[in-house]
Amino acid sequence: MSTLSTTFTSLIAEALQLPSTAFDRFFDANQQHKLKIIKYPDLSFLPKGSQQTQQGVGPHKDSMLTSYLLQASHHRGLQAQNLSGQWIDCPPIPGTLVVAIGQGLEALTHGFCASTTHRVLSPAAGEGPRFSIPFFQGVSYDATFEHVDVPKEIMAMREEILRKRGVDRRDDVEFTFTKGKWGHLGEATLTNRVRSHPDVGERWYPDILKRVREEQKKNEGKKKKEEDVAVKDGTIDGEGKGTDGWKSLAERIGVVG
Repeated sequence: MSTLSTTFTSLIAEALQLPSTAFDRFFDANQQHKLKIIKYPDLSFLPKGSQQTQQGVGPHKDSMLTSYLLQASHHRGLQAQNLSGQWIDCPPIPGTLVVAIGQGLEALTHGFCASTTHRVLSPAAGEGPRFSIPFFQGVSYDATFEHVDVPKEIMAMREEILRKRGVDRRDDVEFTFTKGKWGHLGEATLTNRVRSHPDVGERWYPDILKRVREEQKKNEGKKKKEEDVAVKDGTIDGEGKGTDGWKSLAERIGVVG
């Protein structure tokens, strides 16, 4: 998986008309990566008196450059958010991996490679547990927030596509890997982990969690104002859905059409 992930990021570099080694300086010589086996119990296993919710993992973005997920059981539950803010099912397909772009890659490419906002819904009662095996590509925690030199014509191409579509991205998760906010990728990564796992933050990083919650509260207020304006302008309907007629994720990201 280590070789697969570095090969994949080298192909991303070539697609951006960069040398295949463009991202090599952000990895340690013996780079560590992370792999987990995750079990999502179905809702019947929730403790009595707990709030009945389908949320297995809340909306989030991964920290590093790329991550790779093997959906090891037949259950649905993984969803990705498209540009209009809609949640799209990512059903398991045998023999495949789901690839997500991390905030690190978005930061290093001036936003060209947009990080994937995703979430997991727990299986319904009686469906049994869902299993997944994610592999998170590591990155040097001491790496600074440098940008790779994405050619201007490539950046212009992206802007032109977005302009023609007339879509401003609606995202439920704040992009936190902002240059100037952090000294190193490690600082941003730790904050993102606390954001995704507040229970760990409560115990070990209460100061970081406090700052995270203050930012979330501020951003929620900003988002609400933007949505109110969009409803008035007719950009989205009262349920927060886009009104431009586009339906599929493939159309949104340019895979088809």
